[in-house]
Amino acid sequence: MSIVERPDGGRLAIHNKVAYFAGHVSKEPYPTIEEQTQALCDRYDELFAQFGLKKENIIMFNAYFRDISMAKPFLGVLEQWLGKDNMPPGVTVQAECITETKLVELAMIVAVE
Repeated sequence: MSIVERPDGGRLAIHNKVAYFAGHVSKEPYPTIEEQTQALCDRYDELFAQFGLKKENIIMFNAYFRDISMAKPFLGVLEQWLGKDNMPPGVTVQAECITETKLVELAMIVAVE
């Protein structure tokens, strides 16, 4: 197994051609769930490029919300990013996030080609 530790504290483990991302939050305290979700999608685009991954290979996601009522708008942005026919299964739960300004934390599991 290979574990990549980044200076910003994010972690990625790759095992048996599967990449497991620890949860990420938006760097900026955007006021809406849509803005924070888009920032997360942009961040995962960067991470996928860095590690040679494709969003079409997402196996599953886990989303943790400060308020579970934010799940529906989150899923709308995620579907726009991934495409309606490419939505993986996912878990959405309410949980305390890292700070008051963080509305969602997103972790991904991705197949490695």
